Amino acid sequence: MPITLNRHSSVPLYRQLVNALREDIVSGALAANYKLPPERELAERLGVNRATVLQAYQQLKSEGLIASHVGRGTFVCASDDRQGGAPPWQILFSDYSNRFTYHDIAAADQAQQAPDAIDFATGSQNPADIPDDLLRSVSIRAFESADFHSTQESPIEGFPQLRELLADHMTQRGVRCDADNVMVLSGAEQGLDLCVRAFVNPGDCVLVEQSTFFPALQAFRSADARVIGVPIDEHGMRTDLLDGYCKRFHPKLIFTIPTFQNPSGATMPLRRRREIVETAMRYQCLVIEDDPYGELCYSGRTDGIGSIGNAGNAGITSIPGNASGAGKASGAPSQRPRELTPLKGMENAGYVIYLSTFSKTVTPGLRTGWLVADSHVIARIAALRRMIDQHTSSSSQLICMELLSSGRIGRHIGRLCEIYGHRRDLMLDALHRYAPDGMRWNTPLGGYYLWARLPDGLRAARLLDDARHAGVTFMPGDMFAVDEDDSSHIRLNFVRPDSRQIAPGIRLLCDTIAEAAQGTDGRGGERQTSHIRTGTHAKTYATGKIDRRH
Repeated sequence: MPITLNRHSSVPLYRQLVNALREDIVSGALAANYKLPPERELAERLGVNRATVLQAYQQLKSEGLIASHVGRGTFVCASDDRQGGAPPWQILFSDYSNRFTYHDIAAADQAQQAPDAIDFATGSQNPADIPDDLLRSVSIRAFESADFHSTQESPIEGFPQLRELLADHMTQRGVRCDADNVMVLSGAEQGLDLCVRAFVNPGDCVLVEQSTFFPALQAFRSADARVIGVPIDEHGMRTDLLDGYCKRFHPKLIFTIPTFQNPSGATMPLRRRREIVETAMRYQCLVIEDDPYGELCYSGRTDGIGSIGNAGNAGITSIPGNASGAGKASGAPSQRPRELTPLKGMENAGYVIYLSTFSKTVTPGLRTGWLVADSHVIARIAALRRMIDQHTSSSSQLICMELLSSGRIGRHIGRLCEIYGHRRDLMLDALHRYAPDGMRWNTPLGGYYLWARLPDGLRAARLLDDARHAGVTFMPGDMFAVDEDDSSHIRLNFVRPDSRQIAPGIRLLCDTIAEAAQGTDGRGGERQTSHIRTGTHAKTYATGKIDRRH
């Protein structure tokens, strides 16, 4: 087994040894089951340190070319040991992909895959809420435009006209920015992924709300970040604790959804918004503000910002800063309470990176979002993006340009606010009527979600199976928890179902919760019995034909 190492080469000695042995093994010069010299012997023969041979052998073992057996030595593996059968996926997949918590994705899919059930789980709107003529007419006008060319290719940051329109749109929402501060994205999640690539190194600390958007948790964990949850209450992130967290953990980023938060529906009041920006500037860490629901603001009935409701207590007041009458939802963007000013509108030094999307207000299929940030961030993210998709679909951008320039988007969002505000009120009414003792919930000012706490002793994930059999779904709270230990909360999407399904669905859910509560041991223990309605009963509720005997 002649091996020659070149000590004058720039290639490390262990790497030269790896290359030489690999070539001999692959070519067949070293046959299967050939016994290699012990590490010390080969090191003396080659005149190198034993650690050099050890490192080379370890590399060849990781490639499946050699194997060591205690008391016998190190041997060349047979080709049959290295070929055929299923690929060794756990070895082949990268550390980046292995850090994904795939059970979260599977749990979300399970909650959403109940085709005959009333759906409070899926995190998107009801397709029936998108008028048939909206995208059709907007698309026709966009593609008939004299400025449209079939070969038109977008700059990586997006069409200049769309960036101008988005800058104007953000200015109306209280964020002063120029088109140069805007990048068009293929969905807001792409913006989050690009921010992670741009800023997060392995081991960096990222602060998030204790319960938050779980794809964001996936993105940070895949980058091997240290994700720390900051406690939340009915007003969102506890900014009174934020200074202490920054002092102890020295975060690189703070990720927050301050307006109609997912999953809690909480809205951060003005004072907390200022505190989070001031704290970030004091500790020189960046804030990523995710704002997919910020324009879906409902006036009328509420128990106040971030208020809590419970069985038998139906508080009805008005949103602070809005004089609209109770029970009617207004869609006028100009009537947004001052508390909803984006964090990005509270600073101009560049510490806040703002993300939003059209997918929650127009349609999920329109995978178009935008990012507002300092020009340094735009330039760096544009460079990174070249490895992904070059630019957002030109067709999608043209549709968004037409929506904004024609004013259709404002009228459409106003209509959605009326519909969704009504559905929120229907869900609140149903909870006050049917919720069992010990169940509590918030009253969101807008967005998609209501956050409910189960009676003591119940676990959301365990309850989900019975609920799905009964004909209703929800999303368990531990899906969103940083520490994956929030088994007492459930997220309910009041936007997804048809209005006629909400009361029957809540009644089904509350009956299931009540039955589960009766099956506990009274000390927070596991359920002893399980009562599941028949499919026929579930379908009766789903069609709105409520059995009044219950």
